Amino acid sequence: LDTSTDDGSHLLINNLVFMDDSTLISSSKSGLEHMLSITEEFYALNNTSANHHKYVLISNSLPLTTTSNISPVDFILSLSSLNRISSISVTPISITSSFRFLRVWFNIKGSRDFVKKQIANECNSFAATLRPAKLTAKQVVYLYNTVLIPKLEYRMQVTHLSDKDCYIATRLVRSLVKQKANFSRALPNSLLYLSQALGLINLSSHLI
Repeated sequence: LDTSTDDGSHLLINNLVFMDDSTLISSSKSGLEHMLSITEEFYALNNTSANHHKYVLISNSLPLTTTSNISPVDFILSLSSLNRISSISVTPISITSSFRFLRVWFNIKGSRDFVKKQIANECNSFAATLRPAKLTAKQVVYLYNTVLIPKLEYRMQVTHLSDKDCYIATRLVRSLVKQKANFSRALPNSLLYLSQALGLINLSSHLI
């Protein structure tokens, strides 16, 4: 006979979970406090937790321009049977700092400097990578038009750069194309953009 009995003991097993970044958007502080209270209850239900020290607060209602004078903002949470966290303190980023949302960079102050540097770095890296490669001018143009241009378009979705900014950012790309085609540096850039010639995409006019 089977004499084993169920002693009713239970073994608690912790679940190890890694969550990607989450974004909470609200028009008021009280709205954020409500959502933060819900997230804490969600963490309790799923036996997980969040690192509050990594929270980032972005607000356009703080007229601060330097990080030295920014004070933390305290969010008062609603306590419940699932939430034991009474408050969370988060320091806002400066309005001059850029932040990323859905892989697109924004700036509360409307500064274009960060994105402008990104575009220039992408173009410079592209030119530096392909310069020693044994590629023809048409191959370089193809890679630029089909690979780099869509990437630049995505980065510039919410940031408009002037004709001058685009011209400076793509300078090394034009130089690379001229080198691969054995053209003189003095060759007018407009000839590179002709569809009857190489058909290099003009970043500035392409985004209009």
